[in-house]
This record gives sequence, C-alpha cells and structure tokens, in this order.
Amino acid sequence: MNDRAHQRIGDIERAQALDRLGSYFADGYLDIDEFDTRTGAAAIARTAGEIDVLFTDLPEQQASTAVTPVQDDTEKELDLVLQRGKKLKQIDSAIWAVVMVSFFLGLFVFNVPYFWVVFILGGAASAGARFLLKVDDADEKLFEELHSKEQSEREARLRIAAQRRRELEQ
Repeated sequence: MNDRAHQRIGDIERAQALDRLGSYFADGYLDIDEFDTRTGAAAIARTAGEIDVLFTDLPEQQASTAVTPVQDDTEKELDLVLQRGKKLKQIDSAIWAVVMVSFFLGLFVFNVPYFWVVFILGGAASAGARFLLKVDDADEKLFEELHSKEQSEREARLRIAAQRRRELEQ
C-alpha cells in the first residue's frame, strides 16, 4: 500500500497541481475538455493519489531526454527555417539597436556631419545577415506567419487557463 497516495493534501498542493495543468494546457498537451476535467478534479482532490493520477499520462516538465522520432525532410527543413528566422530576428534587433544608438550619439553628442549614414550601414548589415543565414523573402514570410500563429495560439491557451483558474479559485 502506497502511503503517499492516501496522504491528505491542502490548498497549496491543489494550487500547484492547477499551475502544472495550466502549463501542460499552454504547451498543448491537453485540449480544452481534458483541461476542464482535470482542473475540476484537482480543485476537489483530497489525497495525493487523486492529484498524481491527473499527471500519469503526461510527460515530465523538465528537459526531456527521450529519443525524438525520426523526422522527414520537410519537418527538418521547417525546423531549419524556424531556427534561422529566430537567429535573424535576434541579429536584426542587435543591428538596429546599434544603429539607433549611433544615430543619436552622432546627431546630439558628437555632431558628426553625416550621421544619417548609419541607416545605410544598418540596412547593409541586415541584408548581409540574410545572405549569411541564407534566408530569402519566402523563408522570412513563412517564419513570420508561423511565429505569429504560434504566439496567438499560446496566448489563447494561457487566457483560457487563467480564466479557468480564476473560476476554480472563487
């Protein structure tokens, strides 16, 4: 007989379970019906065993060491586009931050007569980054579409999870 399964739990453990379920829902492991069912069960759970059963079919939330399934060429190519898109976004942010700082320093601090040249250099640096990362317009457009769709789906899941949590806490 497992002593932990019959051990009574309190509000802290129920709140932790709701947080974990919200994370699984936000990450896409649970659909809305499963999330509703499991959060309802977590809210009224009395023992650790009732909480544990809610997570038996879900993966651990820490870094997974499981072997990933073999991906076909299309999935690998899509992953490569996403990876390059993320790198390009970071590089562009850095380039244009430097350009803006240089512009204002050149204009107001050092009184450089041709301070506007930094914008041309910034454009050339952005184009160079695209060339080095081998990102064309189609790849960049695809990345932006996928990134915005992924962000909006995650935002919607988080809103639903937050609303459900507020309902259960009342």
